[in-house]
Amino acid sequence: MEKKPFLSAKGLLLCALLLLTAGIAYAALSLSPRGTLALVEVDGQVVLERDLSSLAGTETVPLEGANGIQLTVELSPEGARVASSSCPDQVCVHTGLLTRAGESAICLPARATLRLEGGGDAIDATVY
Repeated sequence: MEKKPFLSAKGLLLCALLLLTAGIAYAALSLSPRGTLALVEVDGQVVLERDLSSLAGTETVPLEGANGIQLTVELSPEGARVASSSCPDQVCVHTGLLTRAGESAICLPARATLRLEGGGDAIDATVY
């Protein structure tokens, strides 16, 4: 009786392509710019601005948005998030931790925006 190989040539090629794709995706995500500056705006006015790279640990900041809605923003060197909100839909809380420049969490009932900026002058894309 002839012994079959564990993976055929096609199976090995498929595994190699899968690993290559995963490596490229990991490299692309890890090379994207990190957000270094957290900004919170309420009604278009900046009410909080923190440099995340200068924080030693987690900082919790309570804020009041429009319509009396209370927000709690957590800032750390890893990123920023809306930890809690008294708004009815909680979309801003479910957004989670923001870590990359350009990401944002928006609370429409409170008219509040948390966004990350910075990360240097990295090129997003090159078009020929």
